[in-house]
Amino acid sequence: MLELMGNLGFGLRAHTFLGSNSTMMKAPFLSICIPTYDMGGNGAQFLEQSLTKLTHQSYQNFDVVVSDQSDGNDVAQTCNAFSERLNIKHLFFSDGPRQASANTNNAMRHAQGEVVKILFQDDILARHDSLELTAQAFEEDAVWVICGSAVTYDDHNAIRPMVPQMHPQIRFGKNTISSPSVLSMRRGKALEFDEHLIWLMDVEIYHRLNKTYGSPKIIPETLVLNRLHERQVSNTGVTVELRRKELSYVRQKHKMGETLKDRVSFYKQILKAR
Repeated sequence: MLELMGNLGFGLRAHTFLGSNSTMMKAPFLSICIPTYDMGGNGAQFLEQSLTKLTHQSYQNFDVVVSDQSDGNDVAQTCNAFSERLNIKHLFFSDGPRQASANTNNAMRHAQGEVVKILFQDDILARHDSLELTAQAFEEDAVWVICGSAVTYDDHNAIRPMVPQMHPQIRFGKNTISSPSVLSMRRGKALEFDEHLIWLMDVEIYHRLNKTYGSPKIIPETLVLNRLHERQVSNTGVTVELRRKELSYVRQKHKMGETLKDRVSFYKQILKAR
């Protein structure tokens, strides 16, 4: 489980930028957790576009936590530029493991909201009421919520909309849910991403959440756009060796109670990873 606020060490430099309508007295309902890095020089630009979408949300009871693994100050300066419009906290995390799982976990550890919503730096909210619908989904004691998504090349047009579905073998990489940007969790019961994983970081946590809490609450509407670009991890860092290594790791981690369908799914993915 996540360690909640109060564990703020790690030698980090933290900047809290409070907008004019923010208050330190009452925690927001949602915390938008954004892991960031240089992303080939596009990181700050992508973040700016995402933060701009957040300023236009119909629902405003949220804060933003940006965990920054970039080598320069562009991301920090972008956060500062939005300080009058958003309740935003910027955290340098250059000493942490340079991968999305650790960076996302760091953002979640510093969240204060009742609910943590993941939003990757190169993804954006698709609608002005994306956060409103997310908050409403937690009104009936939901623990984890996933929403519909689509991909985009131009930050506006939604392509291949996808309604998420959970299935028992999802941990082996047949992702019927989408990126971590569709995921929200009640903070007091949130699970951390496995920091051994890169390619399977999302599907493995979906599997653990389902095992721990049961099926997710699903918002079928497209609330998130996953930006397609050449600097995506799936295009730059996922080798055949990495795929095979992570598949074997995930299988061993969750081998207790393995079914015949599980084994078939594992070997199918191993054969594809070549």
